[in-house]
Amino acid sequence: MNSDFRKIPIAVIGLGLMGGSFARRLKELGHPVIGLNRTKKVAEEALAMGIVDSIDPKDLKKAEIVIFCTPERGTLSFIKEHLSLLHEKAVLTDIAGVKNGFAKEVAALLPEGMDFVSGHPMCGKEGAGLAQSDGAIFDGANYVLIPEPWNRKEHLELVKDMARELGCAHVPVVTAEDHDRAIAYTSDLTHVVATALMNSSSYSEKTKYFIGGSFRDETRVADINGKLWTSLFLSNKDKLLEEIDRFSASLSTLREAIAAGDEEEIIAFLEEAGRRRREMMHRGNS
Repeated sequence: MNSDFRKIPIAVIGLGLMGGSFARRLKELGHPVIGLNRTKKVAEEALAMGIVDSIDPKDLKKAEIVIFCTPERGTLSFIKEHLSLLHEKAVLTDIAGVKNGFAKEVAALLPEGMDFVSGHPMCGKEGAGLAQSDGAIFDGANYVLIPEPWNRKEHLELVKDMARELGCAHVPVVTAEDHDRAIAYTSDLTHVVATALMNSSSYSEKTKYFIGGSFRDETRVADINGKLWTSLFLSNKDKLLEEIDRFSASLSTLREAIAAGDEEEIIAFLEEAGRRRREMMHRGNS
C-alpha cells in the first residue's frame, strides 16, 4: 500500500446509507473527504456531523478518488455535468449492484488520464439515508472489483487498497457477467424472499408476539429502499427471474417431501443445506 494513501483526498457522491458509511470510515482513517448530495440539505447535515470536510463542488478538483454512491443514471448525469471539476487524473469508482455494461458508458465520458474502476462493496444494513450510515459495515466484508481491459493496474490496486483500508476482508476480482449472475442469487433473491415473507397473507399485527431470532434474521433486509431495489431488480431481471425459478423449484422439493411425509427426504434436504452453509462460512473466512 502506498505510504501516503491515508492522506489522499476522496470525494463521496451521494450521502445516503452507503455514501454516509464511506464518509464516516474514511474520516476515521484520516482522509480529507469531500461530500456531495443531490439534496443539499443532506450534504449540509453531513458537514455539520463532521463526517465530511467540504460540500463545495469546486473542491472535487482535490479528490484523487471519487466514489459514486448513486444510481447509474445519476452517476452518468453527475459526470456529464461536473467533469470539468474533477481532478485530471481522478480514479472514479462506484458501488452499483448491477454492472451489465455500465463501465463502458462511464469510460466513454472520461478524458485520457481519468479511469473508472467498477466496484461493489457487499455490505449494508436495513433502512436508508444518512442517519442509518455506519462505518462499521465494512468490517470483514467482501468488496468485489470488476476490472475492464482499459483499467490501469495501479488504479485497480488503488481501489483494492482502499477496500482493505476500509476494513474489508476479501477483494475478489470477477467479470461483469459473473458478478451479475452471482448477485442475482446472493443479494437480489434474498431481498425478494425477505419482502415476500413479510408480505405473506399470514402477517398480522400479532405477528410480533411470535417471532424469534430466525424470523428477525430472515426478514432484516425487508426494511428496504423500494425505489433503489426496484431499479436493481429490473436491471438484473433475466438473471433474477432464473434465480426465483430455481428457488421455487427447491422450495417445491421440500414441500413435496413434507406433503408425502417422507422423513428421509426431509432430513437429507435439511442436512444438505446445513453442510453447504458450513462449507460456505468456512471458505468465506479462509
